[in-house]
Formats: sequence, C-alpha cells, structure tokens
Amino acid sequence: MTKELRALLQKLEAAKQEVRSLLAEDKVQEAKEKMDEVRSLQAKVDLQRELEETEARAMGGTELKDNGNVEERDMKELEAEYRQIFLRGIRRRPITAEQRSIIAEYERRAVMNEGETKPAIPDGDVGMVVPQDIQTRINELMREWNDLSQYVTVENVSTLSGSRVLETDANMTPFQVVDEYGQIQLTDNPKFTTVTYKVKKRAGYLPLTNELLADNDANLLGYVTSWIARKAAHTRNTQIIALLNTLTPQTLADLKAINKVLNVTLDPAISRTSIILTNQDGWDWLDNQVDGNGRPILQDDFTQPGRKMYKGRPIVVVSNRHLPSDTDNALAPLIIGNLKQFMVLFNRRFFELASTREGGDAWRRDTTELRTIMRDDYVKWDTAAAVFGQLDISDVPPSNGGSEEE
Repeated sequence: MTKELRALLQKLEAAKQEVRSLLAEDKVQEAKEKMDEVRSLQAKVDLQRELEETEARAMGGTELKDNGNVEERDMKELEAEYRQIFLRGIRRRPITAEQRSIIAEYERRAVMNEGETKPAIPDGDVGMVVPQDIQTRINELMREWNDLSQYVTVENVSTLSGSRVLETDANMTPFQVVDEYGQIQLTDNPKFTTVTYKVKKRAGYLPLTNELLADNDANLLGYVTSWIARKAAHTRNTQIIALLNTLTPQTLADLKAINKVLNVTLDPAISRTSIILTNQDGWDWLDNQVDGNGRPILQDDFTQPGRKMYKGRPIVVVSNRHLPSDTDNALAPLIIGNLKQFMVLFNRRFFELASTREGGDAWRRDTTELRTIMRDDYVKWDTAAAVFGQLDISDVPPSNGGSEEE
C-alpha cells in the first residue's frame, strides 16, 4: 500500500466516524451532507487502488510500497499487523485511523476475494473478521470436537443467498463418443439439480474477565479459539442432525438389514463411499456383535487409530445427548450413506468478533463480552444418498449376521 492510498483510507475512516457521530447526535441533515464527502473519498480510494494494481501488474505483479520502490507486499507482515489490531479490539483498546486502514487492506486481500463481506467497526465497538491463522486453528479444534461438517459437502460462498447447479452421482451421464472433427451432439441430457441457499446469521457471546484480558496473547487466544471451536462444532452438528432427521426412518432389525441397505437400498457408487453415523447406544450394539466364529464384526480403521469400520465403512459416533435413541422402543439411530451427496453446507468462511464493556451484563459484572457471529445454511441435495435407520438394540447377544458377504 502506498502512502497516498494509506492517507486516503485514513481520511475516509475519519469521515465515516464523523457521520456516525452526527447520527448519534440526531443531526441527520448534516450527516447526509457529510456522506457526500464519504462517497467522494470512497471513489478516490477505489481509483487510487485501481491505479496501483494496474501499475503493479505492469511491473510483474508487484506492488508499490510507501517509499515508492517496487516491492511485493508481504501478506505475512500484513497478517501480523492485523493480528495485533485484532487483539487490541478484543481488549477494547482504541483503534487509530492508521490501524483502520490496515484493517481495510487486510479485509480487501483476505476477505473481499470471497465477496462483499464488510464487517464494520462502529464507534466505541469493534467488529472484525478472525485472522486467517486463528481461523485455521479454530477449524483444527472443531475436528477434535467431532465436527460432522467434515463428512458433508462444504461450499464457501460470497453472497448471503444464491444457488448452485449440481449433478448427482446417480444421475450422472457419460461423455459421448465423437468422431475426429465431429460435432458434439446434445444427446446425453444430464440431470442437474438446482440447490438454493439463504445464509443465516448464528451468534453467541462469551464473558471475558479482566484477568483474562490482562493475560498474555497466547493464553487469551487459546481460550477464545477453544470456545469458538466448541460452539461452532456443536452448532454445525445440531443443524446437520436436524436435516438428517427429516429422512423417513426405517427399522433395522439386525445385521442382515444393515447389509441390505449397503447392498441394495443405496446405489453402489454411494454405498462404497458411505459412512455409518450412530450414537453411543448404536455403537455399543455394533461393538458387541461377533461372527459365527466368535470374532468381532468390526474392523480397525488403520487410517484413523481408535476408529472402527463395518464392511469398509467408517463408523462415526456422536453423543446420545445430541443424537438420542428411542428408549421406549429400544431403537438407536443408525444413518448409512454418503453425506457429501446428501447435503451441502453453504458457509461464509470467516467468523466475526466484536467486544463490548457497556452492553448486556458486561457493565454490571465488570467484564468484557465477546460476541461471535458465523453465517451458514444447510440444504439437502440428494435424499437417496442416505438412509435413516432405527436399529433394534433390545437384544445384544452375539450374532452371525456379520459373516454375510455383500
């Protein structure tokens, strides 16, 4: 970023701040007049940025820095600057006009390439996207908390609503034979499904004590990222399970019934790539089944120590609390299928954080409340790609069903 662009960004942020102050004082007409200056400055910023990018491309993809020399902007350096400002925001420390320009530059590079995500930084508050390295750490922690979204199709989107045209495996048609220099004919008529989405905002807040805010950066970030990961994983799991619950259940009396789902009910292409999702009750039943020679029917998954497989399909276990059994009828949920074909999670990739000491209970408790926002939607794609089974767990003796071959 050149010094010219940085100066324009600082003027723009200062003008926006004046508009906010005027609105807070109910000076609507003056705010409208000031907005003309904001629009003019925004136009100058856009032109200056376009000019710098044009000059950068002409000089081999590099960018002009403050000293006028041609040098590529180090994204890691920008990330480090933004990270420190992000921590200042969490701790409710003042954000200067120059720091706001760094935020604008970071969001343009890291976020705007995904769409019009513009988390504002209103007066007296801070609303910022989570830095990429912290976002990556949150995603890693979510997997540790058994995030079910790793088993579904995740589509990162840049708009709050839209659609995707997808072709299911079951309806996929092959390429047609075409002679050399021949014309490709419209003969295969592929069957596409339009999947629409409307991203919803999901949010919560975490009280932060003054002692924690005064702690070092590593401890503060460790506490915040762990909380976000747990909440986000639980939120996603709840939504995914709710969508699975819309499937029509079918009773699975024994292992032979499970085999029939794998061998007949599901398309072979779906069956080969399926998982088996169950709760603790269903897992306990499966884990106690043996074949005719008294050997356990479940095999070790050598790609993931501690996980078991049934006929080559990984078994994913969630808590009874999140995926409950029908205890009155002794039925445990056993979902079999390729969840990546069953549903799509449309996701706005970045979490947004904001903190306050005045809102909610923060003032009374002398704490800082940290608000977190995530945006996503969960949509069914191919309902034939999964079966919601209800496994009869009324009896847990050894069974010979495991010796059945597909």
